[in-house]
Amino acid sequence: MNTQYLENEKLSIINWITQLQDSSMLEKIKALMSSSDKSYSLTDEQQKALDSQIGLDPKLYTDADKLYSDLKSKYEL
Repeated sequence: MNTQYLENEKLSIINWITQLQDSSMLEKIKALMSSSDKSYSLTDEQQKALDSQIGLDPKLYTDADKLYSDLKSKYEL
């Protein structure tokens, strides 16, 4: 994603949020914002399923944040 596109998307979201009248939607957005700070761990079953789908060595990835970061870099997301 190029920088200009990302900036335009963020401004579009900000504009949309400023027009919201639904308090439940605002609460959902606030929950999403607070959840983005949390670290996530995979269960053994989740890790096995993920490893089988992407064909990676399970010893390299013990947490979701590391896996997400590496996949994001690999596929330039």
